[in-house]
Amino acid sequence: IEVGPQPNGVLRADIFNMVKETVDLTLEWLQEFNSGNTFEGGTVEAYTLVKSVDYPRDSAGKITAAIHQDLQDNDFKLLRSGDPIFLTFAGETLKYEGEDLYPYFVNECAYYEKKIAFHLARKKTFSFPSICAKKD
Repeated sequence: IEVGPQPNGVLRADIFNMVKETVDLTLEWLQEFNSGNTFEGGTVEAYTLVKSVDYPRDSAGKITAAIHQDLQDNDFKLLRSGDPIFLTFAGETLKYEGEDLYPYFVNECAYYEKKIAFHLARKKTFSFPSICAKKD
């Protein structure tokens, strides 16, 4: 279960409580499901990866810009063509060009070595049927 960025070696009460509640609700749902209760179908919104975006780099492969402050901490908020995405070390704002998509894992340190500044996703709505566990 991933609930958001948290520095390594840090125990944050808000993140701990969010994970605990998620685990408790998951176990409660599994108990209800295993007891034969029916869960009605419905819809859920989800994000599907479209592409990854690297940092701007020079000819030697060195990063030449940081994530723009308007993009930082705005995961899963619609990114439109013309919105700022990078601020070069020379002070130039680089803007996004492309279809409106949703950025996520923006400026995550785990992706630096993979040459990923952020991922872009499309929001989709999925339908799912009613379900229940059949009891013998």
